[in-house]
Amino acid sequence: MKVTRVEQRAFIKISVPRGRNEMKYHSELEEALGNNALPYHPVARLVGMFQQEHVLTSEEQCSGRPLSVRTDLARAVIEQLTDEDRR
Repeated sequence: MKVTRVEQRAFIKISVPRGRNEMKYHSELEEALGNNALPYHPVARLVGMFQQEHVLTSEEQCSGRPLSVRTDLARAVIEQLTDEDRR
């Protein structure tokens, strides 16, 4: 059974309230997944970040500027501006 990085991050996030140290989380991942476990340093970094509540568990889109602004209105405005001034 393959466990993804996102699933390992979720395990760490759920486990952080238990109050264990980074070494314990890493050893649990290694015991369960062997060589497929995240290395110690990323686990330690994630534990620290989850304790400060700064990290999402997946690659969800964050708030802020959208990845794409391609809407019909935006396209129409851009076409109008380029028709008015071709420079």
